[in-house]
Amino acid sequence: MKEYAVCDIGSNTIVMIIYEICNGKPVQKYYESDPVHLISYVEDGIMSEEGIVKASAVLMRYRKTAEERGITSCWACITEPCRVKNRDELVAAFSESGFEIWPLSGSREAALDFKGSRLSWPEISEGIAFDVGGGSTELIAFENGECTAAVSFPLGCVRLFRLPLDTPECAAMIEKCRRENPELAVSSDTLIGIGGTVRAAARLCTRLYGTGNIIPAVKFLDIFRKLQAGEEACMQAFLETIDPARQPVFLSGIHMILEIIRIYRAKLIYVSETGIREGFLLETLEHTADIEN
Repeated sequence: MKEYAVCDIGSNTIVMIIYEICNGKPVQKYYESDPVHLISYVEDGIMSEEGIVKASAVLMRYRKTAEERGITSCWACITEPCRVKNRDELVAAFSESGFEIWPLSGSREAALDFKGSRLSWPEISEGIAFDVGGGSTELIAFENGECTAAVSFPLGCVRLFRLPLDTPECAAMIEKCRRENPELAVSSDTLIGIGGTVRAAARLCTRLYGTGNIIPAVKFLDIFRKLQAGEEACMQAFLETIDPARQPVFLSGIHMILEIIRIYRAKLIYVSETGIREGFLLETLEHTADIEN
């Protein structure tokens, strides 16, 4: 069966997943991740040469792995890191790896997030979804299974790490998005959580409370408070469950999630195992088919 290599170049990590398509759905066959922390190489809106070289080396290594598996369809999406002044330089350098590079706007990232999440929760047809990433947060409103608003703002767990843990910036940005997008200005008992931050939180909640991928919103506040207080059992589970590269920025990401929960008055979080990578792959395959036709 044909395999596809998808690279996700994010603010905190670069990930490559190799998929097969079975019954119209992506099935993961291989996973590799590197905590490159590209956001730390951006100053005054420009990514340094050092950051570009570091990311390019990772992409070259991933491309070699894909070649060893005989994969010819190799695509990479860039999210927050491509929203820099020297974007063209960055894209040109990354293209030398052999991946076809697709820079994504914030709204496109949010829309693809939602497209991917439909694979995990197709039965939830109306509500709000979110993705707290490294450099940005996405908010999505949807109705009848279709996206009605998709926005992104440049405040994720890595950027938040530089601010006080109780910063009001999270609430301010969420409320701004709601003012500017009426579809987002609702309450929602349930939210769909997408991306690495909420999936990491789900693993910790499952370890502590056996919740799985449907988590009472109060559990997020519980782990936040226990980690702040250094509660022994929670800290031990945290160290055993959360990837070391994510640990320093974990609480910052949970703070953003808590503000989303509070503002939307949510009681349950449905955690999606799929997101932008699967959404990007499906859309790219649809686009490729259009070209071929």
